[in-house]
Amino acid sequence: MDIAVAGAGIAGLAVASFLRRQGRTVAVYDKLPAPAPVGSGLIVQPTGQAVLSELGLNEALHARGARLDRLDGRTEGGRRIVLDVRYAALHPDAHGLSVHRAALFDLLHRKALKSGVALCNGCEVVGVDKAGPKLQLRFADGAHSAPYDLVIDGLGVRSPLVARKNCFLEYGALWANAPFPYAEGFAPNILAQRYRGAGCSSGVMPIGRLHDDDIPLAAFFWTLRADQYEAWKAAPLAQWKEEALTLWPEAAPVLEHFTSHDQFVFAHYAHHTAARPVEGRIVHIGDSWHAASPQLGQGANMALLDALALSCSIDHHANIDAALNAFVAMRRFHVRLYQTASRLFTPVYQSNSKLLPWLRDILAEPVSRIPPMPHILASMVAGTLGGPLRRMVTAARASADN
Repeated sequence: MDIAVAGAGIAGLAVASFLRRQGRTVAVYDKLPAPAPVGSGLIVQPTGQAVLSELGLNEALHARGARLDRLDGRTEGGRRIVLDVRYAALHPDAHGLSVHRAALFDLLHRKALKSGVALCNGCEVVGVDKAGPKLQLRFADGAHSAPYDLVIDGLGVRSPLVARKNCFLEYGALWANAPFPYAEGFAPNILAQRYRGAGCSSGVMPIGRLHDDDIPLAAFFWTLRADQYEAWKAAPLAQWKEEALTLWPEAAPVLEHFTSHDQFVFAHYAHHTAARPVEGRIVHIGDSWHAASPQLGQGANMALLDALALSCSIDHHANIDAALNAFVAMRRFHVRLYQTASRLFTPVYQSNSKLLPWLRDILAEPVSRIPPMPHILASMVAGTLGGPLRRMVTAARASADN
């Protein structure tokens, strides 16, 4: 089976490495002249860690990342707890792993190259055309790829291979990195956040090292409505920093490292689920299939789960159509569960609502301490709610042994 992967992101690189391990011919096409990540920090949850372990990358990622034991969100001034998630509620060694997105990308990129994946850069995929019984990728310059038996779409939320209406949400966030403020009261194993209602929030997340010999970093993020981004860029940065400090004065040691708008990346959040994750011999994975607001921090982890599930399904079914059906069956429930949870939770933490954050500020702390809520909250954040892993890991190890 000859397989083309569109997009050298987390989903694309991971699935390509798994498929090469099975001995398949795999080529990854990406529009950038040299593959590169976009963004700042992310949390590799226990689900994502399990997938990376199957690729032999978990130990290397732990060496670069920062162990995360708790998510601590509070209202302005730290008066009320509105988000309290402790991984230990699952089991004593459960934890998230906060990493720089570029560190995760680097490990996956190196793994793909070492596995023998063909990486084709400077090829912007804009469509797929039939070539007899096979498919060819169509590029922006009008050229076509070689013919393939299967096309895997890992192009993300803006994939031109998925028909969708405008799926972008009202809000997004500014992201930037700074040295981690160890001496200023920030714990290196806690993601700390501050909220003013549901329309104003910020956070400081340890993300470890970009490279092995670098200093530890923190990712700082600030919620911003998408229609306010241009105005934010046009205004003096000092004006925004004043506003940020009124919400969270203790974040001053982080904010002092920001001197230019260019240090920030704006991430515009989206929510959509493709009506058909499989269209003939095209299969959508990661954000191409299911994008969601990152309130649950699941984007990269869901992409990694898709990569493992698809590779296992292909390995265990000689027929392509049967393999794709098995993949969708394996992932459908978990995808629906987290898409629903994201849809429900996002307005509570990121919206123009006045009622929802008011209820949150009153109820979140006492409710989060009533058993079994600590375990449920931890399993939601860890990605383990719905039990997505057991069958896949067993199948992956059988595939590797063969």
